Amino acid sequence: MSPLALVALLLIAGVVGLVALRLLWSRWPTLTIILLLVGVYTNRYKWNVGPVNIRTEQIVILLLAGLIALRWVWYGRPLRAPLPGWYAVGWWATLAFATFLHAPGPGPLARHVIRLGIMVLAFFVTVNLLEQLEDWHTLVRALFVLGIIEAAWGIFARLVYAWDFGTISVAGIVLQSPLNLGIQVTTSLPVPVPYGTIEEGNIFGSTMGALLLFSLAAWMNPTERLPRRWTSIGLALFALAWVLSLARGAWLSVLLVLPLFWVLYPSTPEARLKHLGILILVAPVGMGLLALALFALPATTPVVARLQTLTQLGADPTFNLRMERWVIAWELIKVHPLIGWGPGSFEQLVGIQRFASAWLDSLTIKTVQEAGLMGLAFFYAFWGLSLGEGIYALLTGRGSTYRGPLLGLVLGGLVLFLAYHATDATWLGYMWVWLGTVASHPEGLWTRYDGT
Repeated sequence: MSPLALVALLLIAGVVGLVALRLLWSRWPTLTIILLLVGVYTNRYKWNVGPVNIRTEQIVILLLAGLIALRWVWYGRPLRAPLPGWYAVGWWATLAFATFLHAPGPGPLARHVIRLGIMVLAFFVTVNLLEQLEDWHTLVRALFVLGIIEAAWGIFARLVYAWDFGTISVAGIVLQSPLNLGIQVTTSLPVPVPYGTIEEGNIFGSTMGALLLFSLAAWMNPTERLPRRWTSIGLALFALAWVLSLARGAWLSVLLVLPLFWVLYPSTPEARLKHLGILILVAPVGMGLLALALFALPATTPVVARLQTLTQLGADPTFNLRMERWVIAWELIKVHPLIGWGPGSFEQLVGIQRFASAWLDSLTIKTVQEAGLMGLAFFYAFWGLSLGEGIYALLTGRGSTYRGPLLGLVLGGLVLFLAYHATDATWLGYMWVWLGTVASHPEGLWTRYDGT
């Protein structure tokens, strides 16, 4: 490219960027909310810049943080710093301190510290985008609608991948089957699974599981902003995408949270107590029927075959590999139990394992290995305060006008927490935005809106 062409390209990019920023500023915060969510729903897209890969969501989060800071300077609006966020900062500071103290190679691990710092920033960006009461409802609707689009894309990608159309040419572009629009193919899965625009199949499954419970709660408590006709569509698409993901951790997480849904769904203490009694009576029967189905159903479909692997974990190579890594992690934890080794240190310490870089796929074990028990305390406090306040609000009757979405956000957050013990995704922005949405609900303890 000639110098003149490069200058022209940079000028065009600059003009387009200024126009985009002006549009974001004038349509604040609706367009910025959508931009943030588009970023976290497309977290598998990244570019390599030298030795570093940069994700779309990281660019979006930093851009929005800069705009929020600029609005703070311009308008003098106070910045929000909810209490749960401070515990997230404590977790991040512990990781940085662990890197300084114990990391086998502090330089490379510093990149991980920066990435995780951007994720903590995503939480603060989420809560500071919302200025008016209606902004929170806009965020919730956008989270749901873009989730529907993501589920539909994942299902569509699975259908296209299974379509043997041979070779065709579209507008001069040659397409050949199987066409991969977001499908993960591994030796540990019986069939290809969708991941859409999300990092990988397990994370896609956990995301769909969280949105499935959100849709169920919103369907049972419809509001004007989320009517039942839309949540019905969400229920169908999220359920199908959740099943197609073949993510056992996501499946089990939803099944484990469903009893809590049953208990929390009623709006009165008397009804909740009644539901709890019914659950105690019915749960053993339900568990027995589920166990019987696991053994009795013929393994003729990938879903049933995948479920039946839960009864044969000793022969499952994926489970055995995870157990091996957890044993190694335990030995490392015993060396530095209070302050860990730093983020990304497990890969440095263990190296290549079974032809792939070793990594920990359990939220708790990974946190203790990287940040120690101190970091785990901070991180659990962050989750506990974010979701616990939401549960407390449901029990005390706060947020009655949006009870369905709040219940769905709380239970969806629990699904993510449990599912991330089989596939950690704390280094991606989706969970941070989700918890930011819970922590900033209108009648919560951590945020206040103009006019309230």
